Amino acid sequence: MKKINLLAVIAMLFLFSACGVKKYVPEDERLFSYAEVEVEYESRERDKKSIGSELQGLVRPQPNTTLLGGRPYLRWHYRATGEKSNFINRWLNKRFGEEPVYLSEVNIERNEQIIQNRLENKGFFNTHVTHRKDTTKKHRTGIIFEAVTEAPYHLRNYTTEGIPDRLDQLIKESMDESLLERGMRYDLTSMRAERNRIRDHLLENGYFYFSADYLLFSMDTAIGERQFDLFLQLKPDIPQESIFPYKIKEIFLYPDQGLPTATAGSPDTVEMENYTVISTTDQFKPRRFGDYILFEKGGLYKKTQSDRTRQRLFSIGAFGFVNIRHREVESSVEEGDDHRMLESRIYLSPLSKIGLRAELQAVTKSNNFMGPVMTGEYRDRNAFGGGEKFNLGIKLGYETQITGGRQTGLSALEAGVYGELIIPRIVAPIKWRDNIAYGVPRTRVNLSYSFLSRVKNYQLQSANFGFAYQWNGSRYVYHEIKPIALTYTRLAKTSDEFEEILKGNPFLQRSFEQQFIPGMEYSFTFNNKSLRDRSQNYFIQIRADISGNLFNLAEEVLKEEPEQIVFGREYARYLRLDMDFRYYLSLGEESQLVARIFGGMGKPLGNSLSLPYIKQYFSGGPNSVRAFRIRSLGPGSYQPEETGTRSFFDQAGDIRIEANLEYRFPMFPYFNGAFFIDAGNIWLFNENEVLPGGKFSDQWVNELGVGAGFGIRLDIDLFVIRLDLATPLRKPWLEEGERWISSFRFGKKEWRRENLSWNIAIGYPF
Repeated sequence: MKKINLLAVIAMLFLFSACGVKKYVPEDERLFSYAEVEVEYESRERDKKSIGSELQGLVRPQPNTTLLGGRPYLRWHYRATGEKSNFINRWLNKRFGEEPVYLSEVNIERNEQIIQNRLENKGFFNTHVTHRKDTTKKHRTGIIFEAVTEAPYHLRNYTTEGIPDRLDQLIKESMDESLLERGMRYDLTSMRAERNRIRDHLLENGYFYFSADYLLFSMDTAIGERQFDLFLQLKPDIPQESIFPYKIKEIFLYPDQGLPTATAGSPDTVEMENYTVISTTDQFKPRRFGDYILFEKGGLYKKTQSDRTRQRLFSIGAFGFVNIRHREVESSVEEGDDHRMLESRIYLSPLSKIGLRAELQAVTKSNNFMGPVMTGEYRDRNAFGGGEKFNLGIKLGYETQITGGRQTGLSALEAGVYGELIIPRIVAPIKWRDNIAYGVPRTRVNLSYSFLSRVKNYQLQSANFGFAYQWNGSRYVYHEIKPIALTYTRLAKTSDEFEEILKGNPFLQRSFEQQFIPGMEYSFTFNNKSLRDRSQNYFIQIRADISGNLFNLAEEVLKEEPEQIVFGREYARYLRLDMDFRYYLSLGEESQLVARIFGGMGKPLGNSLSLPYIKQYFSGGPNSVRAFRIRSLGPGSYQPEETGTRSFFDQAGDIRIEANLEYRFPMFPYFNGAFFIDAGNIWLFNENEVLPGGKFSDQWVNELGVGAGFGIRLDIDLFVIRLDLATPLRKPWLEEGERWISSFRFGKKEWRRENLSWNIAIGYPF
């Protein structure tokens, strides 16, 4: 019997569940099937369609959702509430069902009024809105709203009128940033945004009590040619304090609000140059707060300084909440000064200083390893009185690779201990210029030791020490530099099988022999994905890793013949650089097209023939070319003769190039779908006779592996569970001219086993 593909079965069941709903509609009702808005005035057709589409979104209620010509969500509701209800229908209705939207629920006159008001807010005055009904379908009705209007009014001049001189001057100084431009169409939304812009500008110049509601616009439309002049004015009878600028007179800081000891005894008062600390405990050193308070005594009140001070104090990680209050000081007008004065009070509520955490997890990794992991951690959120975090943790885990087919028998036992100190400032022998606008820079020191046993292969001991600086260069740019990144590895025990693997591959053997990696690392990240109102977003990450150069320079100075050995151990020398570029294009409210390009290269230097094994690239797997299993692609056109653990170590390289294109779209609540195509491979920098075809050459394009597939994502905000199914379109290890796959035999079990790859992972691939 011919077997039916699982996806085809699911699709058939879904289509069956989406059958018609007309038999459920009551005889005295009609479904509200759709709404359209047609706008008629003298203009380009494209403008009319754009405005009509916007107005269509205002119609309430919205019709039931359609999918593939049917209304499955509505049908599930009918089935669940009918006589033949069952558990499955009730569950589908609870998760995805929609109640019916009938024509009788649509207030047509109210919708006509809303459409008319929105058009008037956009400059289309003297608008008349009517409607007609589409009753061509027996059980459902659509409504077409027709708006006939005159051409809109456009702005000729924009100026201020009747505003006090000091305020008027400040507003006029900001007109270069105005949102209202000569010739633009009348738009109430833009005018409201302009009021908010002016308010923000005044709040940055001391006007603490000013509100956008104190501003109003008046307009003159009698100038003809459907133009208008706009005048910005102050409303009458606004509070007197709103037209005065304010300076900061005093700053008081209370760092132990909410602690039980904060109410016991008399508080201590410590006078600093710019602020006064009032505290009943000695948990926090008063001098440390100077790095985070951005406004100064005697300076103008600026809202952004107040907001960023709150953000910086909170980002230390030692406080549960930060509250900054400003109030006017009585008799605040000083002689000879036309500014009034504010008193600023900063209240901090500390988190518990000590924390203990233990977890038992079932972990799945991007390389298809799964297994239980037990972790424990001790945390001190204020180790030295300046918000320093000290973490000490242990880890014990076992994992095995669930991928079948070409790679089997891979499992590992891992144990480790680590310590980390995070200091919320830069600790350096030179003065650091802090960009106060974007978060708190950090100094991070970490030390760790781990033991890894690859069952049936080897035992590896490693120690790491890192010293890093982290800071935000702007709202979207993040930097991390590690002037010290030391890694020491020791291959403690090897199996006979693994020794044979090393003997057969000198490159791999050399990558394990170089046990000491004295490196320096730097990473640059640009990410504006947080701007959800943009149609296009970008993620760019550039990383550089340099190892051994300083040690080699010292050897050349001190020795006649450098041996690339320090402390009796050979150290690795290489230069590694990679870039990850991602482009996100919104194609609607929830649909998205995502493109990604990754390129990385490691150049071995000196005695090094290849990168150290832990620094090498691999290709294939859930975050790579998904049509190929983990580490099963490359290098180049190489394919291992053996399909066991040997190939796991062989298929790594010094160079990696990948490109991905993915179309993401909503399916139903909490579930999204994706179609994708991936291409990529890895290569060696130097020739390796054991891995024929693995060296990078000008024919690299012909050695790309290509695959395509479909994925389903369960997205519930806190995390994403992803299931991808992919098949190869191009296999680079085949003979040239035969690499593109032209035959897809989904009905054959043997073909599916060799060509279909399932990938289960947490989170999106990029």
